[in-house]
Amino acid sequence: MDLERYKKIIGDDYLSYFELPITAIRLNNLKLEPEIIKENLESKGYELKQIPYYKNGYYVLNDGENGKLVSKEIEHILGYIFIQDASSMIPPIVLDPKPDELILDLCAAPGAKTTQMAQMMGNSGLIIANDIGLKRIKALTSNLQRMGIMNTIVISVDGRALWKKIDFKFDKILLDVPCSASGTYNLENTKRISERLLRYLSGVQKALLKSAYNMLKEDGIMVYSTCSLEPEENEAVIDYALKNLSVELEEIKIKGIETIDGFTFWNEMQFDESLRKTKRVIKKGQEGFFIAKLRKIKS
Repeated sequence: MDLERYKKIIGDDYLSYFELPITAIRLNNLKLEPEIIKENLESKGYELKQIPYYKNGYYVLNDGENGKLVSKEIEHILGYIFIQDASSMIPPIVLDPKPDELILDLCAAPGAKTTQMAQMMGNSGLIIANDIGLKRIKALTSNLQRMGIMNTIVISVDGRALWKKIDFKFDKILLDVPCSASGTYNLENTKRISERLLRYLSGVQKALLKSAYNMLKEDGIMVYSTCSLEPEENEAVIDYALKNLSVELEEIKIKGIETIDGFTFWNEMQFDESLRKTKRVIKKGQEGFFIAKLRKIKS
């Protein structure tokens, strides 16, 4: 993909975003008091800065004593922390799962957002975490066990067909779809992205969204997210949902998140005006993310 296209999305200084993001961690209050975890890491030489929109999220501004990576610390091995990009923490916050709710994480592996939601629910309620492929399921189950998650059932079904196998509805659904990952700002990956790939991914994303819609209760909430910058995977998919499904967009209001509004026009494609309610995270040091909050309404 020609990098010039990102000038339209990010701005004139778009190339300055293509750098490694700042390491971020989530403190696991299900296993230990967050303040104790924080103090332990700081005693090992790590400088932590709280992520403004999530109380258990911190940027790790340096390596520890003797250049040790935080991923090598015992806190990581024992599941006291989860290494997770700061932008990746936003979709569960927008979904806002409650302890008494039935939640579906349709594309769950490797489990960063699943385990975050379980924390937010206090290990209560029920999460169905779905993904396909043995490697992905292994990573998901390993992280659930490491983090001490007790309220989650893992299944492995093609998400596009899961609605045919389930005869009940969910209160809320997290749909963090497979995508081009252009928001990771990896130059080599971004150069491999093609219009053909975007057409394919967009088709998969629309099918997953339709499947999720069929499993959502009336008046239920679905959060759609990607780590992609591409409007073809973001606004175009949500515009499809608005035109073909009984859903409406809701405002996303969380203090401390730096975002830009979703586009209503892109490369001769006109989108619904309500797409302004979607958000694209554009912040140096974090992955680029797109987030949409949808409510299912009466047909």
